[in-house]
Amino acid sequence: MKTIVQWSAYFNMGSGILLLAFWYLYVILLPYNQLSTTISLLVLNRNWVFVNILGSLGALLGIIGLVGLYISLGDGAGKAATIGFIIALIGSILMFIPLLRDTLVWPILAEHDPSLLDFTGPIYSSSTFFPFFIFSSILYTIGNIIFGLSLAKFPLYPMMAGHLLAWGALLFGFGNLFGEWQVIIRSVGITGYSIGLIWLGFLMR
Repeated sequence: MKTIVQWSAYFNMGSGILLLAFWYLYVILLPYNQLSTTISLLVLNRNWVFVNILGSLGALLGIIGLVGLYISLGDGAGKAATIGFIIALIGSILMFIPLLRDTLVWPILAEHDPSLLDFTGPIYSSSTFFPFFIFSSILYTIGNIIFGLSLAKFPLYPMMAGHLLAWGALLFGFGNLFGEWQVIIRSVGITGYSIGLIWLGFLMR
């Protein structure tokens, strides 16, 4: 019978593949470069649900895979790895919930009133929505940085795999701060992060 670690190996590999597909199809199939004042332009696109379902499923598998990855460290997991794991797990869950909501609920809102998804509209100007998104992103990024760097020091896995997880999360999480370069920076980030997940998953089998 397969253990949670062995199953998590496939979850991590699946997560990495789905996140790669999600991000690049998001940029290719959706009019990402035409964003100006509203996200409804993307939400009303016929590819919105398909692309974001890939991302939601990738995020969900990643949550399960993260648990298995931490368990695989056994008693050798230090305080830093534990702290990083807990922060990354909370951040991953907080990121998954709104991603699934955006996938399924936003198309309904956009069909009835596209202005609801304007960047100056009631959702984005809410005192809770944007701060929650930022908080979740920070937890996800910082948690993966700490956990990834801890993995890089752990003898069970290659150093580079841990670094890919850590710096990939950093570039993807904070890449949107770099203006017109954000697509390139975030693409490099999620590619590195996903390769790290796939690599670690392959080694966990």
